[in-house]
Amino acid sequence: MRFVVLGASGYIGEAVQETIRAQGHRVVAVSRHGRGVGGAEGIAMNVQRDPVGSLLDGADGVLNLVGIIREAPAEGITYQALHVDATAKLVEAALKAGTPRYVQMSALGVSPRGGSRYFETKWEAEQLVRARLPHAVIVRPSLVFGGRADFFATLAGLAKNPVVPVPGDGHALFDPVFRGNLATVLASLLSAPAPDVAGQVYEIGGPVRMTLDAMIDWVAEVAGRRPPVPKLHMPLGLLRPLVSLGERVPAFPLTTDQLRMLNVPNITDDTRWHTWVPEPTPPGRDW
Repeated sequence: MRFVVLGASGYIGEAVQETIRAQGHRVVAVSRHGRGVGGAEGIAMNVQRDPVGSLLDGADGVLNLVGIIREAPAEGITYQALHVDATAKLVEAALKAGTPRYVQMSALGVSPRGGSRYFETKWEAEQLVRARLPHAVIVRPSLVFGGRADFFATLAGLAKNPVVPVPGDGHALFDPVFRGNLATVLASLLSAPAPDVAGQVYEIGGPVRMTLDAMIDWVAEVAGRRPPVPKLHMPLGLLRPLVSLGERVPAFPLTTDQLRMLNVPNITDDTRWHTWVPEPTPPGRDW
């Protein structure tokens, strides 16, 4: 089978490319960089600007991984453009090509009033997909770890401080999921019998539920620091104006949107995906 993966050169995309090929299928890896992994066919494309056109002709399925965690409005990189507008463009292409499988990666915690533009635009993209492609499958992962994920790299940087600054009370719950497990689910959904998965929404969370404080202790321990590390919990009302100023600097580690996301529960009890991953990987020595 031949599958087209958009956003294929990203943190999740490269793992998915490898998994699809390991399952014996062909991959067309579409990204701005046009980088194929392990023999996958790479196509360079800016989904905002370039016509999708015949990209999906003859494809057995398409996986949409296009997304961002931080906006750069001056470059036209916004949640609206990448999450919603790009999805609309891809859905139209899938309709015209008659693509039989469509998988959309969303995020755990999406809501029309999710408290962040990230969650809200991911929700809007979901609604768009479900309205036009009722057979499409939507996947909502929690935080993803493995292979030095950017989010956990940020936590690891903070954990080097003598006292770690923590936004809020540090009690928000998360179900971090291993990148390899998520890649297996995404690849398997592309080739699963259509009647078994059509129209489904899968929430993907790992086997160990952790607070934000616990995740900081985990990455600190991986770095060789004995947990629990000293923490300074900072009131959100105090942090918001400071982060709002700081996020104008590209190197600043946090945005106001991310600040909101770090203080809402990001958990699920959905285990249907264990069909493809019977023993999910817990957090270990690799974040």
